[in-house]
Amino acid sequence: MTIDIITYTDTQFAELSEEQLLEVRSAQLKKNKLTENLAKNLQTEKERLVKNGIFTSNIWSLLQEKLTVECEAEITTLREALLFYLRFSSHATTEEEKNSPYVVDYSLAYEDRLDIVKNYYEATYSDPIVRYDEFLADPVVKQYLGELYAPLHDVFYAAAHS
Repeated sequence: MTIDIITYTDTQFAELSEEQLLEVRSAQLKKNKLTENLAKNLQTEKERLVKNGIFTSNIWSLLQEKLTVECEAEITTLREALLFYLRFSSHATTEEEKNSPYVVDYSLAYEDRLDIVKNYYEATYSDPIVRYDEFLADPVVKQYLGELYAPLHDVFYAAAHS
């Protein structure tokens, strides 16, 4: 099964608890069902419009847009609920988090966490290769940044390998 409801790395998925993985799987299956239903509904509506001889009118494009927007809204709600769950579920502060050189506060929004971590690494390590190596070795950052870990990883990787 392809997991595309959230953008976690394989390493991040490996660090999730069994309960968290089941929640991710459940959300992914719901998303897949919504996408399948959208395709079926679009096909049904297309056939209905063709049968009634009005497929070439603006009705099809408007109907297609309406159904797609509704489906995307449901998927967004599902995704946000999953991210909220992952953000606050089964989290006990570890010694590593207590000893982290940057603020580890799970009540902060992910964007604020990203800013804190990015600013720390950029201010502390001027050499991009050392910065990238230290970022990779950080035992806290994958869990702490959630979906924003991969984009920051890519930024530091690009800087270190340019």
